[in-house]
Amino acid sequence: MEVLFISAFAMAITFAVQPGPIGFEALRRGISHGWGAALRVELGSLVGDGLWALIALVGAAILFQNPLVTLLLGYFGCGLLLRFAWDAWRASRSDVEVSVTDNKRGSHFVAGAMLSLSNPQNITAWLGMSGFIVGLGFLDPEPLHILVFFSGFMIAQICWCFFFATLVEFGRRLLSQRLFRWINLACAVFLAYMGLALLLQTASMTLSAL
Repeated sequence: MEVLFISAFAMAITFAVQPGPIGFEALRRGISHGWGAALRVELGSLVGDGLWALIALVGAAILFQNPLVTLLLGYFGCGLLLRFAWDAWRASRSDVEVSVTDNKRGSHFVAGAMLSLSNPQNITAWLGMSGFIVGLGFLDPEPLHILVFFSGFMIAQICWCFFFATLVEFGRRLLSQRLFRWINLACAVFLAYMGLALLLQTASMTLSAL
């Protein structure tokens, strides 16, 4: 059990440090609104991560093998990414207003949750992780094994949320307005790239389904 928990914890950290749309959106919002905004985006993403994890680990992934469900999630995620890319682009065109108080607390959490929930690729990753349990020698995983693995993964993700938010808060105190604008521009380019890539992938799947 200790090996399973530590392996899940290490895998979660490796998964979290990889650049992705959630990290870039948390960075962008954290620059303007501070530690709490970045933390809420990251914590919101755990809603989607947890749901996809439960679906994969309990074997209900067959429900999402329906091409229509995958296509709808793909187009929704594409629209969401492009919308956030547009927001980041607009923010890069002027000085960033660094807020002392945050009046959009709920929206940050929702943004993180929606980004995670609208990414059907998460279930593929979790299916691979459920296979990882088997690879550790648990050929017939019991509910306790799945619970330990899930707990290790989610605890590590929560730790990362607080670490990343703290890193953003520390960085925003040292950066200039010019660097803020460049960061927003980089976020805009990355989010737009991810959105267009998802659009092309989903469009290709749509054509294949016709």
